[in-house]
Amino acid sequence: MHYKNIATNIIDDIEAGLLAQGAKLPSLRASANRHAVSITTMINCYRYLEELGWLEAMPQRGYFVKKPMTVHPTPHQPQFKGRAIQPKLNARYEPVEAQPKRLNSKPHPISPFGTSQLAPSLLPTENLQRSFKRSLNRLGDGLNFYPSVQGEPALRQALSQHFLQQGFAFHGDDLVITNGCLDAVNFAIEVTTSIGDTIAISSPCYSGLLDQLTNKQRKVIEIPCTNEGIDLQQLERLCQDKKIQAGLFSTTHMNPQGISMTPSQKQKLVALAEKYRVPMIEDDVFLELGTEKNCPLPAKHWDKNGWILWCGSVSKTLGAGLRVGWCLPGKYLHDYTSKQKTTHIGVSKPVQLAVSDFIQTGQYLAHLQRLRLRLMQQLTAYRDIISQELGDTVAISQPKGGTVIWLEAEALKQPDLLKKLEQKFDIRPGRAFSTLSHYDTYIRINAGWPLDECLPDQRSVKQQLIALCHAIKKAR
Repeated sequence: MHYKNIATNIIDDIEAGLLAQGAKLPSLRASANRHAVSITTMINCYRYLEELGWLEAMPQRGYFVKKPMTVHPTPHQPQFKGRAIQPKLNARYEPVEAQPKRLNSKPHPISPFGTSQLAPSLLPTENLQRSFKRSLNRLGDGLNFYPSVQGEPALRQALSQHFLQQGFAFHGDDLVITNGCLDAVNFAIEVTTSIGDTIAISSPCYSGLLDQLTNKQRKVIEIPCTNEGIDLQQLERLCQDKKIQAGLFSTTHMNPQGISMTPSQKQKLVALAEKYRVPMIEDDVFLELGTEKNCPLPAKHWDKNGWILWCGSVSKTLGAGLRVGWCLPGKYLHDYTSKQKTTHIGVSKPVQLAVSDFIQTGQYLAHLQRLRLRLMQQLTAYRDIISQELGDTVAISQPKGGTVIWLEAEALKQPDLLKKLEQKFDIRPGRAFSTLSHYDTYIRINAGWPLDECLPDQRSVKQQLIALCHAIKKAR
């Protein structure tokens, strides 16, 4: 039997529900015996299914069902000519803190659809706590001294080795540790621009970045997005005409729409920065939350002259409360560390050393490998439910990573409906992600919570998602 015939049978079983999403397939030897073929034939079969997107290979664990996302219309990408605008603060969307109402009471969990983050159940909290214990035991009297302004050498080296395993090489001495990714971006803005300068951003753009630019009194020019990333021709014209002093872009799994720049787009972004001597700040906080087997390379990978300031964090992958981020500021390293030194005296040493331990022991990479499969399953499941409930009345993004789904529906244009959805379901309206009025019919939903998790009202996340869809459907 030809391996493609076997593959077709396996696809039929997946589509018929006989093989569930995430189910582990029999070993190569067991499958070869079952189909009376050679192991080589089964290897070709499994690899073929992997290329088609039906299987996910997990090192030392085997092959798992990876049902491709449902084919569905994706949200429209508005096209326009950007112009400089002084942004104003949106209705700010702060993460809902899990604070107890009184002593000894249980904390109230955050809403699943609001903040773009993973559910606590998907994070390696217990193993991370062991890393804290080990690092504290080794710290000795180090707790009595201020941390290094640039960051603990152990963590910088651990991050250097970690990303080297994924094909992205840099020296730990060139890295600066910060209090989260937004902190890293803030310093990057300050060392590359001045008050009143204009910064190019993608449209739509994460609301937190818009608020930071507003607070720092920078003007913005929104660059339209495309299915491959952003309109680089328009960006080049702005660079050529000296209308911008810097760029600020998420290049992988953009928030809110979930798209990523292609490798060629990232290389072109680097080329533009170098050609016109315009620094580009790369907010890559979602880089490692992809559903593909390999982690994408950041634009910084192709930067040889230091015009890209690459910012990242473990906030989305390990826990927002850690507040550990970093920046690879390239040619701005001296200015960056000087700015950080005058602002605060480093990042918590115990936290840095705990994260370093978690990375160096191999637990971080193992966690990411498990997480990518789970995230792929969740994104697919969320999209399937929305598609089933709303049909062709809604356009749904098809992210290959990150935790958010971007929806477009004509019914969302009703202000009363949007207000109701915000209050009842804690979704984020499209208007929060732009200075323009192109996104009144869009909303963003966080898909980082497993659908079977129970909420305080005893309903599951799945039931809440269906209720959200029904509320949109009812307003049509």
